[in-house]
Amino acid sequence: MEWLLCLGVFGAGVVWSELIFPSDFWKVDNVHDLFEIFGAVATSGAVIIALMTMNSWKRQAKAEADHELARRVVIILRGYRDELVHTWSYAESSVAQIRGNTWIGEGGNDNPMIGVYQGRLDQMQVVRAQLAPIELECAEIWGGVFTTKFAELYSYEDGFRSFIEIYLRLLIRGTFDDRSDMESDDAVRRWALLDKWGLGDRSSAEATIDGLIEPLRSGAKKRLIGFGE
Repeated sequence: MEWLLCLGVFGAGVVWSELIFPSDFWKVDNVHDLFEIFGAVATSGAVIIALMTMNSWKRQAKAEADHELARRVVIILRGYRDELVHTWSYAESSVAQIRGNTWIGEGGNDNPMIGVYQGRLDQMQVVRAQLAPIELECAEIWGGVFTTKFAELYSYEDGFRSFIEIYLRLLIRGTFDDRSDMESDDAVRRWALLDKWGLGDRSSAEATIDGLIEPLRSGAKKRLIGFGE
């Protein structure tokens, strides 16, 4: 649009010059005057071309920056998706262990299951830490779904993590008391709600997670250079 405006201004200047200046204004007496006129026209043309080139460069630079960010988003979302599915599996296993009261025992931190389930939480945290700065960048630059969908995605992650955390607390405590009874019952009740919401089995959980991620993934893919061509 800017180069069209410049061209319009240049054209308007030529028209107005014909109306304002006398008819002999454009007469050339010698070669020197002719070259001065050519130089003025060439300078005006160079300015217009420079503006057109600058605008084209800006568009290209933005497209390349969007492409690089979109590429990073698509890659990290794939990794986050897989880790979130794994975390759901550990959450399901945690609830099964809670139902079976397998956590009742000596307690303490020596139980090998603690390292297994805590490792899942740690790995999920690593992937989320990788995604967090990209989330902020997308929200600032692109807006739209990138300002809301990440928070929705994280809420599911936090929910899955909570079942694992309850199991770990019960496992470390090891004793059956009122507090343990309340926590275990709460975990079982909340898992029953997830089952009603389509998160009770692995295939349904994967479909739900994919549905949450898809708006972010498709929004990023649209910004990949050459995508869909």
